[in-house]
Amino acid sequence: MQDKGDVLRKDHMDKWKRIFLFTITAILIYFILMTVVTPKRYKLNEGDIATVDIKAPRDIIDEEATKLKEQEVTAKVEKKFTLKNEIKIEASDNVKGFFDKLINLKSNNIDEKSKIAELKKIDTINLSDSEYKELLDLSVDKDTELQWIALTAIDKVYENQIEEDSKAIADGKSIVDQYLSRQGLESNIEVILREICESQVKANYFFDQSKTDEAIKEALKGVSKVMIKKNQIIVKEGEPITQKQINILTELGLIGEDISKDYIYTYIILFFYVLFVLILQYIYMKNENNKILNNTKLVFLILLLNLLSLIIARVFTLVSVFLIPIACTPILMTVFLGSKISIIINSFNLLFIGIIIGFEPQIILVAIVANIISSLTLKKVNQRNDILYSTAYLAVSSAIIVLSSGILLSNNIKRILIDVALATGGAFISGILAMGLLPFLESSFNLVTNMKLLELSNPNNLLLKRLLMEAPGTYHHSIMVANLAEVAAEEVGANPMLVRVGAYYHDIGKIKRPFFFGENQLGGVNPHDKISPALSTTIIISHVKDGLELAKEYDVPTIVTDMIAQHHGTTLVKYFYYTLKNNSENPDLIKEDDFRYPGPKPQTKEAAIIMMADSVEAAVRSIQEPTLDKIEAMVNNIIKDKLNSNQLNECDLTFKDLEVIKACFLKVLKGIYHHRIEYPTEKIK
Repeated sequence: MQDKGDVLRKDHMDKWKRIFLFTITAILIYFILMTVVTPKRYKLNEGDIATVDIKAPRDIIDEEATKLKEQEVTAKVEKKFTLKNEIKIEASDNVKGFFDKLINLKSNNIDEKSKIAELKKIDTINLSDSEYKELLDLSVDKDTELQWIALTAIDKVYENQIEEDSKAIADGKSIVDQYLSRQGLESNIEVILREICESQVKANYFFDQSKTDEAIKEALKGVSKVMIKKNQIIVKEGEPITQKQINILTELGLIGEDISKDYIYTYIILFFYVLFVLILQYIYMKNENNKILNNTKLVFLILLLNLLSLIIARVFTLVSVFLIPIACTPILMTVFLGSKISIIINSFNLLFIGIIIGFEPQIILVAIVANIISSLTLKKVNQRNDILYSTAYLAVSSAIIVLSSGILLSNNIKRILIDVALATGGAFISGILAMGLLPFLESSFNLVTNMKLLELSNPNNLLLKRLLMEAPGTYHHSIMVANLAEVAAEEVGANPMLVRVGAYYHDIGKIKRPFFFGENQLGGVNPHDKISPALSTTIIISHVKDGLELAKEYDVPTIVTDMIAQHHGTTLVKYFYYTLKNNSENPDLIKEDDFRYPGPKPQTKEAAIIMMADSVEAAVRSIQEPTLDKIEAMVNNIIKDKLNSNQLNECDLTFKDLEVIKACFLKVLKGIYHHRIEYPTEKIK
């Protein structure tokens, strides 16, 4: 036996193997997905003739077209102006202030020159000295009249909005001229008043940049971006390439040798995405299926199937995403590992496949349904035809999903029907691939499916035929053990098919020396009577070793050969041990270990059930005139003996399981050894 240190080193090594497998898988998945997100790059120049159609690998904004569209909208936005009423008020105040000053000066006792000097201080109105003199010579009443005319002229001018251009100001002055010409003023006074009024004609309607910008901003809100959609043709084959197209291709990262910044970010995000999904798978296996996680072989199988699904999806995507045999991996994983882990692991794996198919909603739906259907229909697969039946269900469900979703998403009936045909074909390809890969994976990973077990249980199997012909008593015994063990396995959650097959093969080694075993002895001749108990023990024990050799010769799977090795555990061959010890002059010299099977003890529920069923069947058969009480007592003693001799310490059977197993054994045995009435014979007269 391995010491504890060896076991720990082995566990440590297995752990690092699993880490290595996860790492390699992550790298391979990453590079597979990189081929999806990395577009083909071209060397193109303006004026070159395109040799192929170039499509956009992703959605992108056509910045140039969007800018032109925005410029068109901006040009249509009216300029915004602000009316400043204070300009008119200021003009009126200037005119009023000037005439008020003029009138006040006329009442002052200062000379004319001083008066003119005071008027010149009003810098808003500039006249010549002679014009100031003419105004000073007018009467106050006349000044008042002129003030009123000037103010009215100002009002007339500012009835209109005067913009900041010379034409608008000239139009304002023209209004002054027209108004004053109708007032019947003396020509010289009219000229002076015109100068005063025109000096106050200023722009009052100004361009407002902030309001205009706000209006443009509001207008641009309604302008949608010009998008180049994924798979849209940018460059058509045979047409010259324009600079605009080159700009778009450059933005998409399709031109040049350098990887664009966008794709660097994509690669970084993709790396963490792959890592995240694989970590989720690891956490699930650790928390829910720790037995699988601790089995390097099964971890390798799961990761290999993950990779296989991605490779298949990547290859078939080149034809059509609807043709992808997306159910292949769920089928295989269900057959090998069970429905629950298949659903969970393949759900996580769908996150990878989604990238390959561009998260096509129809295919995502098909994949989800395929995962569920394959897991449910193959939950208890017993023959390879079950895969074909499951494939038929998958084909029908895929067709229904694609047809119904296609009608909702499109009105192109021809395209929908083609997609339906492709999806149906993909379902059948899934089944064909699964059936083709199944034997290869079985042999490569040394895994046994229920289908393989069914083949092994066939009476026409060469090894079983040899057992029947060369050791018929052992064959019948094995059948009886199988009946006992299968019923018990069903009740305690073990694999009933595995138990039946294990029972068929557990004594296969007796083929080499069949007549040394009681069930094959006819006529009461026992060869053990002629040899020593030690030699008899060696022969009896050797049937385990002989069975392993025959199993290897006939390629019996490891999971079954383990049961051959474990079905006696390390039990004692009591009959010959006690016979030799009782008849020996030195009984203390008789070593018990020489009379024990080499083991190992049963490691699984299935092996333990076969051990107990084997002993029970042989023991009950030896009972003279069996009764229900005798049978029950024998079953109790045998199970108690296996328990007390520590033969069940290394399997995961519970005390509750033992009680259930005992009840199952008794149920079957009572049916076999039930009381039979004696049939009467006709009296001879």
